[in-house]
Formats: sequence, structure tokens, C-alpha cells
Amino acid sequence: MVLWVKHWCRMKNLIVSVLVLLTPVLLYSQVDTLWTANVLSGNFRSKEIKTKADSLVASLSSASAYLIKDSRFIVKQYSPGSVVTSSFGGASSEQSRVLWDGIDISSMASGVLDLSLVPASMLSTAVLYDGINGGALAPMGSVGALNLSSTLPQGRGTSTLFSASSIGDRGLFAHSWGSIGTVRYQSSLRSTTGTNSYPYSIGNLNGVLRGNGYSDLTYLQSFQGKVSGWNWQSTLWYTQSEKDNSGSVLTPGYVNHLEDDMLRFKYAIRNRSNQWQVYAGREWQAYTDTNSPWTIKDTNRYSQATVQYSHRTAQQELYFTANYFKADGSNRNATAFLPHVLYNLSLSKKDRVVLKAAGYQNNVHMGIHYGRTDTRGAIQSQFALGTYYRLPTLNELYWSPGGNPNLAAERSYGMKYALHRKGKWNWNVTTDQLYYDKMIQWAPAASGNWSPQNYYAVYTSTTTAAVAQSWKKYTTNMNLTHQYSRVLATLNNDPAIVGKSLIYRPTLQAVHTSEFHLPKGTLQVRAFYTGLRHTLRDNSAIGEIPAQYWCALAYTVSGANNRWNLLLQIDNVFNNERQYYQYFPMPGRTFQVHLKLNSKQ
Repeated sequence: MVLWVKHWCRMKNLIVSVLVLLTPVLLYSQVDTLWTANVLSGNFRSKEIKTKADSLVASLSSASAYLIKDSRFIVKQYSPGSVVTSSFGGASSEQSRVLWDGIDISSMASGVLDLSLVPASMLSTAVLYDGINGGALAPMGSVGALNLSSTLPQGRGTSTLFSASSIGDRGLFAHSWGSIGTVRYQSSLRSTTGTNSYPYSIGNLNGVLRGNGYSDLTYLQSFQGKVSGWNWQSTLWYTQSEKDNSGSVLTPGYVNHLEDDMLRFKYAIRNRSNQWQVYAGREWQAYTDTNSPWTIKDTNRYSQATVQYSHRTAQQELYFTANYFKADGSNRNATAFLPHVLYNLSLSKKDRVVLKAAGYQNNVHMGIHYGRTDTRGAIQSQFALGTYYRLPTLNELYWSPGGNPNLAAERSYGMKYALHRKGKWNWNVTTDQLYYDKMIQWAPAASGNWSPQNYYAVYTSTTTAAVAQSWKKYTTNMNLTHQYSRVLATLNNDPAIVGKSLIYRPTLQAVHTSEFHLPKGTLQVRAFYTGLRHTLRDNSAIGEIPAQYWCALAYTVSGANNRWNLLLQIDNVFNNERQYYQYFPMPGRTFQVHLKLNSKQ
């Protein structure tokens, strides 16, 4: 509670200032409840199945904790509460992107976004543009895009959710929504803390993991209304985080400390066919690393300013985007201007082509994507192919020491095929085949420092299958993702790397969920499987993380006309060994409780 009060006091002046600035707009606006988020239409996207427990967890959970229910997301983290990244379609975290209503908000300095700081409430049921569909739409990435949206609920009401776990996690989520005159609003505050002290067992190694405490805070404030025929929406998104990482069980005496503050603001105004969006983001980051022979201290500041104009009709969408990036601090000082254009054209009811181009570092990069969607009865199919690019980040270009200003953009060529069936049995199968040229990897350079280089030619294949069935009191669904990757060539044709799999990518990942509707409440059983992963580039057996399996139970119940909801969870029921990285153990059996209180008018 002390941490929650501390976080709230730090934010109070900022929030009040923003509300004051918005007051003139609030007084002269009319609400339009038909406002929709800026999401590119007409593209095949796989939708998730949300259970009772998922719906409750989504209120408080981070995006990273929520997305483990979907095998398409390859989530990577050291321990609970640490930085979390995810990759889609066999790619790295840098090649996949995170968008906010169509604006790329992945850090152009590091190339990734910490998904533990993204509220799961910003995930819709069709949030993922998977495989090369994401490469077609993301301005800077080549495969996979996660599109976030801050949608306002209907009506008015409040909800408060409390959570706690047996390993020291505590959470609070407060949400209110309604109207101020004719203007719709929502406010949400999410705060989580954790000591993450838990026993571990990895082979013959046993002990108690300590030194992985964290505290995160997220504040989201949105308004929407209407002025002279234009719908508008403004959203303030603030996150503050402190994370400790004690290192692996082999080096428990060292602690890495990360402090991260991020302020994002987006304003959108739209009529029937035209939309303007303005985005501004500023991140302050301080990092201390003692997990080495010397202590590394790094202070970073990242800025982004984006203006986007879009024109949409039933047959076409045109986007002009201007991005300005700046990264400075103790290890880099760089700026970049990135204009981007995207044209999404329906050639017919079945055929669509996407053209995109970006100007970056005195070069022009272009991509083209063609997709055809057919529907025959209950079966929908999609075929797509194209060429895509991934632009180097400012860290890859200008990190000191080790940055490489001569880096070229990655180029990839891909093909996709998907089948989807709706009916008593819902199922879909999708497969992406990609060839990457000039894939960027950090490797030892002639100077002795590690430096990013256009190092790899790589082939990846990713296939996902999902099936779902629902009866009167029982539903079940399973999703499975298979990945295959091979390094075809390297900069120096290193025989220890050529022909090997990319690291940290499980060959097979699967999640199975069953939900039982009981006379009182709902019981959910969810099983997870992650196949063998390599952690060394030569795929040596000493760097392998073996396949692992675990399952979780969840029981939900509500009462007083849904005024309260209770969720009880047991994660890793059989206390199995788990690790995302070698010698970084995840918790064994843990217990969690969530209580949500609702008050609606």
C-alpha cells in the first residue's frame, strides 16, 4: 500500500495538469458513441477465445501474463515481474512490432516494448496481425504486429480489483467510466508489486530465489466526443516501473536494477473518411548492472513524435505517417526522421494489395503484400505473399561502443496460407514461410566489441493450428504452434552456425484450455507445453533447455447480481521445473486470488 501511495503522489500533479488542459475541449464537445479505433480493415486475423477466468484476469493482468494462453506468442522473461518481450512467426522481438491504433510505439532505440507494462485491457479479441500480415502493416517490422486499442466501455460504472499470490505479488486495479456532459471518459489505475521469493529446483540445483522484486504502475485516461461532425479521442498513458533481477541461480549475488518511466499521449480526430492522429512519447530509463566483473550504469532518454493522416473508403486506405525519434543518454546520442506511406487497396472482393515505403537513414525502403481471401460455405481461406523490411534501431546504429552506422535494413520474402472454419467445430490452420536476407545479429567485431552486423541468411517456417468446440456446459480449445528455422549462411560462413536453429525459439508450443460450467461458478483447466529450445548459436547440447509441461487451475464465481467476482488460481499444479532462460528458474506451484467489485448505474 505504501508503494501505491508513493506512485500516486508522483503522478498527481501530472494528471491534474493534463485534465486542466483538456477542459476547454470537454466543455464544447458532443459525444459520439460510434467512435472506432484506427485498425486497418480487410485483413485476415485470428481471433482468440476468452473464458470466464480470462475476462477477469484481463482487467488486472499485464499483456505478457495474459498472452501466454496463446501459443503464437513466444514470451521471454527471466522471472516474474522482469522485462518481457514476445516474438511472433519465428522472428525476433525486434522484427515484430507493437502498434497503438496503427501507430508503431515499439522503441526505435531498442526495437522492443516491455509487454509487462502493457495492460491486458488494451488487447482486443483480434489484436494480432500474425505472420506476414503484420509485416505488411507495421511501418518498421517484418513479421507479426500486435495492435493495442484503448476502447471506452458503454454506459457508466466503476470496478475495483484486488489480487495476491503466494510468492508475494500484490495487485490493485481501479476503473471508472461514464460521461461528463456529452463527453465520454474512462480512467484506470493499475498497480502491481512483488517480492518474488520462491524455492526452485533445476536438476541437482535447489534453493530459494531472491532479489527479483518489482513494482509497476499504469495510469490510463481517455476522453472522447464530437466537434462539428468530427469524432475525437484523447488518451494519456503513463507507466512507471522498477525491476530487480538477481541473475541466474549460478550468480545469485549480483543484482541488476532497472527504473523506467514512460509517458504517452495520443489525440485522434476523425470524420467519415479522414483521420488525423498525433502521438508523443517520452521515456526515462536508468539501468545498473552488477552481474559482471564490472558495474555498468546506463541512463537513457527516448522520445518519439508522430503525426499520421489516413483516408479510408470502402475500397482503399491511404496512410501518411511522419515519425521523429531521439535517443540520448550515457551510451548514445542520435536522432532519426522516418516518413512512411502505406496504401491498402481492394482490387476486388477477394483480392487485396498493400504497398508501403519508408525513408530512413538516407535510404528508401519498399514492401509489397498481396492477399486473396476466399469463402466457400463455412470455410474461409487466405493466400498471401510479399516482400518486407525491418529497419535498424538507433541502438544498433549508434550504441557506443559497438554501434554500426553502416547497417543495412533486413529484407525478407514471405508466403502465407490459412484456412478457417466456423460452425459447431471452429478450427483454423495458418502457415508462414519466410526467407530473411541480411538479418541483423550482434557478434564480435574486429574492434573486440560486440557489434550488430548484417550477419545471417535465414529460413523460418511457422505453422499454427487451433480448434475449439462448445457444448452446453463445457467448452474446449487448443492452439499449437510449430516453428522451424535454419541459418542458411553467415557473414563468414561459420560452420558452427550454418545449418543450425535460431536460439530461444521452441520447436513446438501448445496450450489446451477446458472450461466447465458448474451449478455454482466455472472451473477452468489449462495445460501448457513448450518444446526444447537452444540458447547457444551452435545448438550445443550444454545450452539446451529441455521441453517442459505444466498446468493451471482456475475457479470463478460471482454473486449479488454480478456485483462481485472471485477468481481462485493454482499455477503449475504439479510443481514442474520451468525456465525461459538457462538457469533462470520460474516458480513452482503458486496460489493466486483475485476479487473484483463492480458498481454499475
